[in-house]
Amino acid sequence: MKILLLILLASFSICIEMTLLSNLLHKRKKDISSRTGVCIESPFEIYRRGDTWLRVHRNNIQKCRCRMSTMCYNVRTKECTTNKCLNGGNCAPRLYSGEYICQCPKGYLGKHCEIDTKSRCINDIGKDYRGTRDYTVSGAECLKWDSSVVLERKYSAMRYNAAELGLGSHNYCRNPDGDGKPWCHVQGAMHWEFCDIPKCPTIFTSKCGQRKYRMNKIVGGNQATIESHPWQAALYRTERRSTNLFFFCGGSLIHPCWVLTAAHCIDTSVSHTEYRVLLGKHSTNEPSKNDQSFAVENIIIHQKFNDDTYDSDIALLKLKSQSGKCAKESKLVQPICLPSKHLTFPENTQCEVSGYGKQAEFSPFFSKFLKEAKVHLLSQQECGSPEYYGNKLTDNMLCAAHPDWKADSCKGDSGGPLACENNGQMHLYGIISWGEGCARKNKPGVYTRVTNYIRWIEQNMNV
Repeated sequence: MKILLLILLASFSICIEMTLLSNLLHKRKKDISSRTGVCIESPFEIYRRGDTWLRVHRNNIQKCRCRMSTMCYNVRTKECTTNKCLNGGNCAPRLYSGEYICQCPKGYLGKHCEIDTKSRCINDIGKDYRGTRDYTVSGAECLKWDSSVVLERKYSAMRYNAAELGLGSHNYCRNPDGDGKPWCHVQGAMHWEFCDIPKCPTIFTSKCGQRKYRMNKIVGGNQATIESHPWQAALYRTERRSTNLFFFCGGSLIHPCWVLTAAHCIDTSVSHTEYRVLLGKHSTNEPSKNDQSFAVENIIIHQKFNDDTYDSDIALLKLKSQSGKCAKESKLVQPICLPSKHLTFPENTQCEVSGYGKQAEFSPFFSKFLKEAKVHLLSQQECGSPEYYGNKLTDNMLCAAHPDWKADSCKGDSGGPLACENNGQMHLYGIISWGEGCARKNKPGVYTRVTNYIRWIEQNMNV
């Protein structure tokens, strides 16, 4: 009994000491802030006296000002007309003000949710790396991109395109100039050093997005050869009362064993065993010795797909391998590149769509042959205007159209690629999703924005 009492007294004493220590550390942090004239909101949000900012606190949006300490009060907000947040963040602007705040999903930080706390590796030379590695190969600590020393140098948080390059009020490694790998500024004569960040496992072939031939359309388009779109997939399903297959949608080969398509193409009441994917097809109704046919092992539909609005209209099909192999690469079959999640193409960039869909809006039949169309990207602002689609357009969608409204994707092309060229390779920038009619004026084709789903794709392909 006496021993038990001594243990309880010792525990009580430790508790008091820990509480006093916690209070002392909290007081010391406030003392440091008041003495140095800064307010610490988070490790990468440090404000100087006089600065103001918005923050999320206990489910409220607050306006804060740095004085002797942080002073905050609740403010009213509304929903942003244009989402300025990245990686699925929600944008909330303050009423009667140009200020806004991003409520970031789990795993993302920063003013625009641009910092990816889960990122542990780089692709290629790491130009799109947005992780939190903050030291160099020698172990030196990186300087903040907005520190007084760094502001004098070429790459700093004050550059006109700093946000695009991943630079901001943090000291994380970045590769803004396209060097061999991410780097950062350091103290001392060296000024900068590389960061030792491992390469991500390569899940896509280095030959992605390449082809042997190009041809000049789908509604108003031209007949194309499969060699000019070797990533084009044709999706078939078994008829209910027979074993015959019928074509219904397109898709894009992104890996020898994976095809990306639109979620609305998939009938959830039908087993995956009823589906079949054909690659290397020039014609949907004429079998060829070059056709590669695959059963479907698994179908993954995005968990947030809305079949009313077509938001998050994306799905993955895993091909059933034959003797441990799936698609065999050839001039007729080649995967298309996935874009990095930060890749953007400017308004009016010419891209292309391909598929076996209807050649006219009211045609009773799909095209027998593969067709292609050249279309131009529209700005989100233009496509979201009342003359076009208004609030039907979400941040997970993008629009493209022929300058004279003479060409467009149509029914049956759904799930197929909107492909744009970058550095000599074709990238899957969009998935054919929906639109009002086909090739109607002011009613462009609407595509799933693939860059918003790169992490989802990679996570599901690696399971």
